[in-house]
Amino acid sequence: MLPCAAVREPAQQERACDLLYGAVALGMWTYVHAAFRVQVLGVAGFRLRSGDVLVATHRAETDVPLICPAVYIAGQLWRPSRPRLRFAARDDMFDRGFFAGFPPGLSPRARSLLYPIRAGGVLPCVRVHPLPYPSPETLRLGRALELLPHSTPLVDVVPEAALAGLAKRAAEVGLPGPLTARDALRGEYADLLWRAYSRDELPSPVLDTAWSHRALLAGEQVRGLIELVRSGEPMLFFPEGRPSPDGSIGPLRRGLSLIVRRGRPGRLRAVSIAYDPLTRGRPHALLAFGEPFAPRPEDVDGQVLSALRRALPLTCGQVIARCLLDAARAGRAALDTSELDLALASEVERARSEGRPVDRALLNGETRRRRLSAALVRACDLRLVRTPDRRTLVLDAERIALDPVIARAALEHRSARAG
Repeated sequence: MLPCAAVREPAQQERACDLLYGAVALGMWTYVHAAFRVQVLGVAGFRLRSGDVLVATHRAETDVPLICPAVYIAGQLWRPSRPRLRFAARDDMFDRGFFAGFPPGLSPRARSLLYPIRAGGVLPCVRVHPLPYPSPETLRLGRALELLPHSTPLVDVVPEAALAGLAKRAAEVGLPGPLTARDALRGEYADLLWRAYSRDELPSPVLDTAWSHRALLAGEQVRGLIELVRSGEPMLFFPEGRPSPDGSIGPLRRGLSLIVRRGRPGRLRAVSIAYDPLTRGRPHALLAFGEPFAPRPEDVDGQVLSALRRALPLTCGQVIARCLLDAARAGRAALDTSELDLALASEVERARSEGRPVDRALLNGETRRRRLSAALVRACDLRLVRTPDRRTLVLDAERIALDPVIARAALEHRSARAG
């Protein structure tokens, strides 16, 4: 009986993981379709094969729930015969307090409530594997303190600026100023504990063991991913490492080229995302699958960056943002809407001639003009332009030059054309 039970138990665990994997994909699909108007491009004929490595742009924190169900559905991953996609994710997601420390803008009270939550036990069940973040040469303050005796004085290990931040937060929430590692390991300080430091910033000999542990664990994580890729397990990486802060594509963090060279995947495939905020109501979210290609070990990063740029979908918002910004910088006071329509049509033709994905609404003259109209209404809402008549846009050059939505969309457009 024992041998049968031993055989049956892993199989039952695998089935349970498959059910959870499918449930997560369904939950993500439900969320993104409630939050965005989603288009998936270049998916015809998509099939996930053993030995595939997908590389994705990182635009926002919603990228993961946008990509995962698209791959799950397109690849028919509910079928037992199909390989399951695995995911490389930042290793601090596995730590206690990730949901308290990572998101910006939370109140100390919310951080305190979220701090005990730890997803590390569940993530392996949905085939998520840790990757050192932001690099093996950095150490998160909270992780460092967790590896020390609780009575360790903070003044012996924590930089002066970080000590001041902890003291300021303590005063804001009505706590006594933290003096020891135990005092600092609280949810109210979670965002401060989530900052990663270099060895030069945390040079105390008291932390030598923590730094050695970091190096050992990071090496194990990278070797584990290499072995998974070498074994033929399909993997998804975000080689930029974090959401783009300004809309540009790249640079890529170190690590992917090493994993590809040593793991020797059969092929790479880019997955690129564009969000179009210049619209009313739910923003458009476009996800495009590029064509698979064989990796060149001597230039993996160059290949991947070029593929990510080529696969980025063209949106109406990118083109309008670029036109408004160019006009404002040139000192123009007004634009004719027909000029924008011609620029949009020209960019669509250029993208199609280059084999780049395009928002489907831009492929037809009538729907393109509707999308343009929605973008201009949104620009009016943002007080970037005003419309004294149906054909004329009067520009507020100062607002356009300073608007982060315009700057991001214009840079995204320019960055994509650099590849």
